[in-house]
This record gives sequence, structure tokens and C-alpha cells, in this order.
Amino acid sequence: MNKQNKVKFSLALSIFMLLAFVGCSPKEEANDNANIVKKEISFVAPSGVPATAISKMIKENVQIDDNYNINYSIENTSDTLATAVMKGEPDIAIVPSNLALQAYNKGLGYKLVGTTGLGALYLVSTEGEIDFEDLSGKEVFNIGSGLTPDIVFKALLNESGIKDVTLSYVGGATELAPSILGGKANYAVVPEPVLTTILTKNPNIKVVASLNDLWKDKFNSETGFPQASLIVKEELINENKDFINKLTEEIESSINWVNKNNKDAATYSIENGSQVEEAILEKSISNSNIAFIKAKDNEEDYMAYFKVLESENAKSIGDKLPDENFFYEE
Repeated sequence: MNKQNKVKFSLALSIFMLLAFVGCSPKEEANDNANIVKKEISFVAPSGVPATAISKMIKENVQIDDNYNINYSIENTSDTLATAVMKGEPDIAIVPSNLALQAYNKGLGYKLVGTTGLGALYLVSTEGEIDFEDLSGKEVFNIGSGLTPDIVFKALLNESGIKDVTLSYVGGATELAPSILGGKANYAVVPEPVLTTILTKNPNIKVVASLNDLWKDKFNSETGFPQASLIVKEELINENKDFINKLTEEIESSINWVNKNNKDAATYSIENGSQVEEAILEKSISNSNIAFIKAKDNEEDYMAYFKVLESENAKSIGDKLPDENFFYEE
């Protein structure tokens, strides 16, 4: 090979190697991205209002961070939710606020990150108009003894000086509607969407009071009682605080969307597995008090709520009030 041909060959070889290098770089980068191992994160919400609050996130499988894969799931009963949380299984969960404190007091490593729903409990009557103060001598049906609706109602009775109310219990929220509509119960404490189910089937039934509004009045609270709370494992918080902050932004965005798009939120909830009629769900959202409040911004109402629960049934919160570490702060 002469000198001129050697030069041409060397130049061609250099160009080939350069093109080969440039051509491989994106593939290598793609392979690097494909090899990222995402950490699996479980996010559990109970069926009903709490699951509706994040229905958009569940339906659209919203992911927050490239380092994590959030697996959304819905628990259909309060018992299975409580069992999972008290075993420390979910990384993220929406739970009754007293269960959040129980888990903290048991040392399961959860922090309270925010409120996802205020009180959505209502006292209804088949006996026409009646004031809350006129319940003396009445029988009122409620969900299981010692659960949040029961404790809240008893606290309001005590604060109002009403002492001779007979309390009767059914096994779950789905049993309340048949009890009222079938004539077994004349008065009952019902949550949404049971309230809307009852009023749709019998518009003559009266709403005596919103327990959340009564709570505001009786306990001098600006927002009422925090019924549903977002908890997150402290290990995850310490690992990636930015992820938690982005998560709360997405939850707040989802809640705002639900409150503005009731029909679409109901459709999403049905597609996510809700067993409630879509039309009922749509109507119920406006009375469900779905709202997001950061834990530190709602600490005063939480402490007031927990003090009432402690006086009514200390076991409902795990026998003691929380310290400052319970409340997540950005």
C-alpha cells in the first residue's frame, strides 16, 4: 500500500471509529437507564371517601420519582386496613387519624404527613326536623362501638350535656342504609356516601346535623375534626424527603381536581373498583369534606381531636398523645 493510500485508509478508519462511537453512545445511555432498579413502594387507601380523594392518582397510576414505583391498592374493609398498618406493611397509607396515632405509639415508624379528609359524618332522622339537643331519650344507630364515628358522636353528646341516648350498633356502614330505609332505625350517624344513598332513595329523611360542623362549634375548631390522615414510613422520609414533598403536592392536586370534577372523579372511582353507584358517588363528593392540609398546618386541631379521643377511649389512640416527632415537617 503506497503512502497516499495509507493516509486515506487511516482517515477512513478514524471516521468509522468516530461514527461507531457516536452511534453507540445513545444505546449505552439507554441501557444504563433501563438498568435502573426502582424501589417498590406500596400506597394503600381504604375504600370510600379516602380512595375517592386520590382516585385520579390511582386511575392514572401517577408516579412521582424515577427511583420509585408506587403500587396503589384499595382496602375494602376497615379491619384489613388496620391489620396491614399495625403490621407496618404499607409504606404510605391513608387511615383514620386515630389509627395513625396508634401505629406511631406502637413504634411502627410512621409519621403523620397531612389530612386528606375532614369529618364526613352526619346525623339523620326519619322523624322530621329535630335539633341535636333534642336527642334525649332517642335511640341512635351507629357503626361499631369504639370506632371513630362512635367516639366522635359520644364526645359531641357529652359536650352538649346529653346523657340518656340509647346507642345501637350495626356491623358496617353498608348496614346503616337498610336500617334507616327499612324502618329499623329512626336516627343514625352515617358517613358519605351512605348519606347520599339514603337521601336519594327517601328524600323525606332529614339531616339533623353535620358532625363536623357541630365539632367546630362545640370544640372551637376552625376546620373540624381530621377524619382521614396520610401517613408515611419514616425510613422513606429520611431516604428521600424531596419525594415526600412531591407526593403531597400530587395528592393536593388530586384532591383539588376531585372537588372540581365530581363526575369524572366518580367515574374514576368506579373504574378503580368502588362498589357504589356512580351517580351516588358524584352527588356525595360535595358533602365528603375532601381536603388536603399539611400536618404542621393542622397540628392544633389534631391535638385537640386526640385529647377528646383520649378522654373518651384512650385505647383508640394507643393510650397516649403524640410528641412533636409525630408530625412531618418539610
